[in-house]
Amino acid sequence: MKKSLIALAALSATAAFAQSSVTIGGQLDAGIQSQKLGNGQTVTTLGTGIHGASRVWFTGTEDLGGGMSANWRLEMQPSFQNGSTNADLFNRGAWAGLKGGFGELRLGRQGTNTIGAVCTIDQMGCYSGFYGGGLLFSGQGGPGATGSALFAANPTRGSTQATSTAGSNDAVDSTRYVKQVRYTLPTLADGLTLNAAYAFGKSNTTAGGTDGDSMGFDATYANGPLTLVGAYQKAGAEAGADKKGELTTVGGSYNLGVASVGLGYQSEKASGTGVAFTKGESTGITVLFPMGATTPYVKYAEHKYSGGTLGSVTNAKIANVGARYALSKRSLIYVDYVTNGATVTNNAVAQKNMASIGLQHNF
Repeated sequence: MKKSLIALAALSATAAFAQSSVTIGGQLDAGIQSQKLGNGQTVTTLGTGIHGASRVWFTGTEDLGGGMSANWRLEMQPSFQNGSTNADLFNRGAWAGLKGGFGELRLGRQGTNTIGAVCTIDQMGCYSGFYGGGLLFSGQGGPGATGSALFAANPTRGSTQATSTAGSNDAVDSTRYVKQVRYTLPTLADGLTLNAAYAFGKSNTTAGGTDGDSMGFDATYANGPLTLVGAYQKAGAEAGADKKGELTTVGGSYNLGVASVGLGYQSEKASGTGVAFTKGESTGITVLFPMGATTPYVKYAEHKYSGGTLGSVTNAKIANVGARYALSKRSLIYVDYVTNGATVTNNAVAQKNMASIGLQHNF
């Protein structure tokens, strides 16, 4: 009897462990980069996250029965330059949620509605160019920084880092929502995914309010060689200010076999006192040429502002060429060159061009 009870207990424990799991994964990227700056100087150094930010994540899931599961993720960003991580340890993601027949609900820090749409248009997960920004942003600063912005992932409320000291609050996070409630609808049709999100702004006790709540929607339709994406986001006014913003993104990609083409358009609107711009527009095209283990690529995008204190200006014309070579299913080497053809008048250390060669490993 005792042996039977022990065996039963062991079996129960095994079943319990089988219902939950924790996994570790990530992406590690390092290489040599040579940058020509706006002041004419050239800087060559060892870079990290050149072709996509290095990251390590922990994910967990527990089977709750009845088709429902509890899930979570914590993601950090290590550096190969000095071994450090970002001051905010899990700056790349921190959320917990439930998944079932009702869809999926996630609570915490996650990507915005727009980031997935832009990276689908980019076709390479927004990896390449200035500091692994791809079409998303060149890596020279947050969204709206004159001389750097391409496609944004969050409305900037008409601010640019060149004209505003904003940057310390949650509202100007470049690629993620904080304090987010995200809901993924159950499958409505084959290939169609719909998401809705609401993000609470950071508490601002000095101004007596919050630094702007945000909300958004996005949709993806994938059918064979065709993928279509769309996203909309709205950012409310920050405490003590009246600046608001909206961001709309549409585009997609089509695989022709010998090449895969991505096209995208983005419109940003801003309103409020003293905004640097009232409208921003981005257009971009990406072309991949898969050749077995080697994938050459070409990308081009422009961004321009109008209205506000900046007036009409084309602040970024990014041309990007390069190639990936797969050493295995999880490791690759890359060469990349990117240049900004726009005139940068207010940032002497902005990157004018950058060449890089490096290694990326996924695990």
